[in-house]
Amino acid sequence: MTSKFLALKDKIKGPVFSIVTPFKKDDSIDYVSLNNYIERIYSSGGRIFYVMAYNSRYSELSWEEIKELNYFVTSKVKKLNKSNIVIVADPLHCSTKISIDFCKHAENINADIISLIFREKFYSEKQVFSHYKKCAENSNIGILIHEMPFISGMGGHTINWPVSLLDKIANLDSVIAIKEDAKDDEYSHNVINCLKERLAIIISGGGKRQWLRFSNEGCQSWLNGIGVFEPKIPIIFYEAYKQKNEKILNYILNEIEDPFFEKIVAKYGWHIGIKACLEARNIFSRFERAPMMPIDDSEMSFVKEIMKTFDNKISNMVELANSEL
Repeated sequence: MTSKFLALKDKIKGPVFSIVTPFKKDDSIDYVSLNNYIERIYSSGGRIFYVMAYNSRYSELSWEEIKELNYFVTSKVKKLNKSNIVIVADPLHCSTKISIDFCKHAENINADIISLIFREKFYSEKQVFSHYKKCAENSNIGILIHEMPFISGMGGHTINWPVSLLDKIANLDSVIAIKEDAKDDEYSHNVINCLKERLAIIISGGGKRQWLRFSNEGCQSWLNGIGVFEPKIPIIFYEAYKQKNEKILNYILNEIEDPFFEKIVAKYGWHIGIKACLEARNIFSRFERAPMMPIDDSEMSFVKEIMKTFDNKISNMVELANSEL
């Protein structure tokens, strides 16, 4: 790995903030709210921003809109601080040629990394390796493997990536990171053990407890959950982790994160649930572009009541951090 990519890899540590795309009632992207949302993350301490396939609603955007979104976020984040890291992505379903085009676009807009997802049906390791190799050979931008279970071409079920395939892709010079999204602890252990010396590993799903299980095995980062609506939480959590402050870690896990997933995510699912929480915090609207649908008004009233219960807990967390860290 060249010094350029090695230096970038080593900067990916701690919480990674995914960008949730806000919409207006007329279906257009609400760039004013998005601008304020990015500033809110940055002012809370966020430094790694990830425009990504599902949270950023790529399925509901045209390819041109994805490029516009990638450009807007990159420009805004770099304007706030040139040392911030921006990860953008390619469409969920497209040809290798289109992925290469998005790699080049990401490079031209000065993004740091492009997250490449593979949602075509999986037939062979050669098929997937060739895709990533061509993207790497035809661009000069850091590449993140968005690893989540493949859709098998041999029967429609999903299968985890062969670790041997990840091992080969990780040897490509510009491949510097992986979003490990299998949500399978045994498999995650094997992936981390294979890649930890070569790639920055961002684990996803299962909350901060999941990351803690793997943090000492070589997993440097996690994709934020509750930090989407309150970015100071993961910033304080990571500092408490570095200082080995179990009191703060346990408070965040037991008093904030676990109740949130039990009361909101378990009831509404992650994607529309978190949009409702963002509206409850007056950050931006829960509007979605079809075929995604927001929760209705009665459900929204319930979410607002639940979110109020976290206000004192978050205030207590901040007070605890001020006295302990």
